Amino acid sequence: MLRPVSVLFLLSLTACSSETMPRYATIQGLRVLGLVINSQGGNDAETGFNGALFSPGTMEVTPVISDLYGAGRALSFSLYYCLDPGVGLGVPPSCSGNPSRVDVATDQALANPNNEYVTPNFTGSLSPVPINLNTATAGVLSVYSTKFATLSAIERFNGVSILVFYEIYPTANPSEKVTAFKRLLISNGRTLNQNPVNAGIDIQREDGTALLPFPTVETFLKAVVPSSNLETYPVQDSSGNLQNLTESIEVAWFLTGPADIECSNDKECTTDGYLSLSRSSPDELNRFTPPTKPTPTDRSRILIGIAKDNRGGSTVKRFEQTP
Repeated sequence: MLRPVSVLFLLSLTACSSETMPRYATIQGLRVLGLVINSQGGNDAETGFNGALFSPGTMEVTPVISDLYGAGRALSFSLYYCLDPGVGLGVPPSCSGNPSRVDVATDQALANPNNEYVTPNFTGSLSPVPINLNTATAGVLSVYSTKFATLSAIERFNGVSILVFYEIYPTANPSEKVTAFKRLLISNGRTLNQNPVNAGIDIQREDGTALLPFPTVETFLKAVVPSSNLETYPVQDSSGNLQNLTESIEVAWFLTGPADIECSNDKECTTDGYLSLSRSSPDELNRFTPPTKPTPTDRSRILIGIAKDNRGGSTVKRFEQTP
């Protein structure tokens, strides 16, 4: 599950009234929409640990970002990880002072080998950043080994979390930094969770027809997830007995929109359209109200659906209407 630090998966944790807080689904400015983690060359959303080494040792982090109105400006990022200090118990998410912290990239210019984000107002997935967990220093790896050794066999089987932090900011203005984090589960002795299979998830219209390339009339959208795409996974209860559970999937929706425009109730409120739901379950209908103005000449309209299982796996569907 991706969590916010300065933003939630995306939105700010700062308290604000419903009159001033923009809708979660409306993309405005620089945001991290999601982090997809997978094993390098594979689809594992988790990693194993035998008390000495991680397997697979190399994971990849693919940021899904938007820099609407950024006009293709230069961006920089940092990426680091550490053992979860206890976020589930109310401890603030942070790696500050954590002896298990590993800095993968610090204030690094965002590379553009495929000219990914130079298009003005980019919204989409960036190139994955590899994390070779086994290249941490011997001292840091011993912190993980010591932590794992203190866990019960049940805890090691069910897994503990690493927090992976991704920070991105305009190179010319680091004060605009946006930070997001995601949990990476480490366990021993069980099959690792897989990210939802992209080919097995489809964003369709209500009548089952394909949503390509972008809806131009009022459309009820739904995420179609075949039951065969839902993994069954084991957990151990407090007595060590195995229970087989079936994962659930939720779709988070994002739609580009103009700056400083607030959505309210069931009203068209952006020049790119309007989504009635920011999150939905598979087959739940999400009404899309089309835009009333022509496509902007300086950017595309983007609709993104991020399908997330309840164990940290995710996959991204992106639809674009070009100028």
